[in-house]
Amino acid sequence: MDRNYGCRIKQDLMYKGYETVVMENERFRLTILPGKGTDMVELLHKPTDTDFIWFTRLGLRRREPAFSDFQAQYEGGWQEILPHLSGRHEYKGTPMETYGEASLTSWSYQVMEDTPEVISVMFSNSLRTLPLTVEKTITMRSGQAGFRIEETLSNSSPAVVHADWGHHITFGTPFLKPGTMIHLPDGSGEAYCVPEQGSLGGFEVLKAVHNQYKLTGPDGIGAEVGWNREVWPYVWFWRDFGGERVPPYYGCHFNVGLELFSSPPAASLEESEKRGTAIRLEPYGSLKSDLSFKVIEV
Repeated sequence: MDRNYGCRIKQDLMYKGYETVVMENERFRLTILPGKGTDMVELLHKPTDTDFIWFTRLGLRRREPAFSDFQAQYEGGWQEILPHLSGRHEYKGTPMETYGEASLTSWSYQVMEDTPEVISVMFSNSLRTLPLTVEKTITMRSGQAGFRIEETLSNSSPAVVHADWGHHITFGTPFLKPGTMIHLPDGSGEAYCVPEQGSLGGFEVLKAVHNQYKLTGPDGIGAEVGWNREVWPYVWFWRDFGGERVPPYYGCHFNVGLELFSSPPAASLEESEKRGTAIRLEPYGSLKSDLSFKVIEV
């Protein structure tokens, strides 16, 4: 029975050709595309009409065979990355697409709980390139501006399997503005202040000392992301403020990425495995992790 109050779920939807699920309550709306890697394309704080999701200059487009890799399909937003963090390469004879298949393929889903007080949906994907299955349960509670994710990564084979795993999270306009303060998890105690449009960007890999980071805008509205740093100990902090007129964005964007990963950047999954940063899953073993997103109102 459809419900238009409290926590509710809208499913059996299509948006720009992708299967779509909407989870919402009185204060927050989350839009997920299980038809496109469970990309999150809306993180809307209803009271202030603040959507924390950032879109590229072209935004979300329908899937086209000529433009099928991660970069060509990238709309911004939030992606789950598995089983590697690298460009296109071969791993033990298996072709690996840029950033892995999890963000490019369809996931199945099942509603686990559906009441006015709590809603919960489990999304799952069994990979083709490696014998791995990932299950992701997203839960939202009445009155809370945010959600929680609990995940299990499982090895379905009798072999030891290595993988890189994480979440490719970006923030940008209109939420991100000059003067937004970013409280990083590196233990420095110093906040990063977002500069003016046209400033040069940058890229750093931070080893997380704390298990959360925060962004607070000049208007006092912000976001806090918390996570299991034992599984995702690295934060890739990249910035594009329109100061570089080079591909792939040609100075058109104003955004930051604060991405949670199991490894620092690598040329291949094999490189991560050799240096000991890749996740190791024993035969038929599994690994659990979790993260959360909530709105800050100062």
